Amino acid sequence: MADDAKEAWNDVGRRFESWGQRLADRYEAAKPPGGETPQEAQRKLEEAAREITERLDRAFTALDGTFRDEQAKQDLKDAVTALGNAVGATVTEAGEAIRRRVGQNDPGRDGNQEPPNSG
Repeated sequence: MADDAKEAWNDVGRRFESWGQRLADRYEAAKPPGGETPQEAQRKLEEAAREITERLDRAFTALDGTFRDEQAKQDLKDAVTALGNAVGATVTEAGEAIRRRVGQNDPGRDGNQEPPNSG
């Protein structure tokens, strides 16, 4: 499985490299006359791509380590449970508010008016 993951990340790198090259080509084609040289633009794009790759690598390494950590798993489970509870409470409160509002606006429910005749 480790080889599959490594190959998957190598594929990500190749695809971003290809995309970066296309971006560099379009950037070069769009530059005004007298701008930076293609080599300078290419160097800047390559540096930016390296920085993005390094940051993504750090982020995914941290994410992987966090998912392997038992306490982090429990924290995530607790957070998802809390999210479910909050959504449930919100839906319950909204339902109660709607029922109260409908009950206030229903002339047949307050005892002061009779419902319209149906026949």
